[in-house]
Amino acid sequence: MVASLAPEFLSSLTRLEPDLCVTAAYGNMLPQRFLDLPRLGTLNIHPSLLPKFRGPAPVQRAVLAGVSETGVSLAYTVLRCDAGPVLAQERVQASGSADVH
Repeated sequence: MVASLAPEFLSSLTRLEPDLCVTAAYGNMLPQRFLDLPRLGTLNIHPSLLPKFRGPAPVQRAVLAGVSETGVSLAYTVLRCDAGPVLAQERVQASGSADVH
């Protein structure tokens, strides 16, 4: 679902003329009007090794899947769920396990 951003917010952001925007844990699709504002685009900090565990609750889904490795991805934001080009990833070994009943 594409988020509906307040017109006042978009107007204020337009006046700032941002070079770059960064999002983290937003939980909605950003409208194209927002994505078109920053000259260099919008980056998303996503708590999974994309393309794995796209969308909501990536940490919880990784724990439930029992992965041995997880991490964080830095990707360009596009008008598809966590589908933009990945610029960088930091990998870490997952420790512990989920006790799910």
